[in-house]
Amino acid sequence: MTLKQYLIIMFLATALCFVAGGFVIYNIDPFTDAGTGFTFFYTSIFLALLGLSSIIAFTIRRFFSTSDQPMFKYVQRSFQDALLSAIFLTALLYLQGKGYLGWWNVGVVLVIAFLFFIFKLTNKPKNVNFEVKD
Repeated sequence: MTLKQYLIIMFLATALCFVAGGFVIYNIDPFTDAGTGFTFFYTSIFLALLGLSSIIAFTIRRFFSTSDQPMFKYVQRSFQDALLSAIFLTALLYLQGKGYLGWWNVGVVLVIAFLFFIFKLTNKPKNVNFEVKD
C-alpha cells in the first residue's frame, strides 16, 4: 500500500466514522437505550478520533521532522500517538457521559497518559545481533 492510498483510506474511514457518530446521535434516544446505542456511539467516536489524530499527527511529523526516516516510521509513530490520544479522549468523554468527570479524574487520566508516554519514549528496542561464532 502506498502512502497516498493509506491517507485516502484513512480520510474516508474517518469521515464515515464521523457520519456514523452523527447518525447515532441523531437516531438513538439515550433515555430508552439499553446500552447498544452507547456502544455504537463511543466506538464511532473513538474510531473517528483515531483517524483524525492519525492524519494530523502524520502531517505534523512529516512536515516538521528533520530526520530522514522511511515513511512507514512516520505512519507507525503517528498511529501509535493517535491511538493513545483517542483512548484517553474517549475515556474522558465516557466519564463525562456518566457524570464522573471532575478535575481530579482529568488529573488522573493526564498522569496516566503522561506516564504511558514516558514509558513509550524510554522503552526502545535493543538491536541484538545473533551471530554464530565457531
